[in-house]
Amino acid sequence: MRLVVGLGNPGKRYEGTWHNLGVSVTRELAKRWGAAFKKGRGDYQIAEPGSSHPALMIPTSFMNRSGEPVSGWMRYHRVPPEEILIVLDDHDLPLGRIRLRQEGSSGGHKGLGDIIVKLGSNQVPRLRLGIRAGREAEELADQVLSSIPRGLRKDVRLVVQTAADAVELALLKGTAAAMNKYNKWTLYPDVLSERVSE
Repeated sequence: MRLVVGLGNPGKRYEGTWHNLGVSVTRELAKRWGAAFKKGRGDYQIAEPGSSHPALMIPTSFMNRSGEPVSGWMRYHRVPPEEILIVLDDHDLPLGRIRLRQEGSSGGHKGLGDIIVKLGSNQVPRLRLGIRAGREAEELADQVLSSIPRGLRKDVRLVVQTAADAVELALLKGTAAAMNKYNKWTLYPDVLSERVSE
């Protein structure tokens, strides 16, 4: 793994929204690895923890234009799609679930979809964080761009930390080991908590 990309939208307007969970995971990894983000050569911020860890990227383009900064970095560093990891939100999964996959379609996610198009390959590892949680806006776009409710922020923080744990296990023991452990993980082992279903 040479690069971890956390998807989201730039600017204060989108901080703390469901659509920016990928950014939260990369910031958590940067904190753990003692790395700081700086302006990259394109529309992205980059943190480079050193040879023992992959680089961390936060695109500063909007979500549906994530492909250009990712593909530009990869071309410059001559990195194939199989050696990056995209971290993103997923409305098809309930809050409290994460899922690591080594390839596949975008699942309707605009950011991942643009990356797949720009790379010309769906062989792109991705780590999805579930965000479907109880009462929601009528339009999906309104929901993913809404702020995470205060009552769920502690749970979301645990999901972000667990996703970061999954990335670190993938680095240490390989993607298969991380998939075996974390694709079965859930924050709510019995039923969704009342905070989610309300």
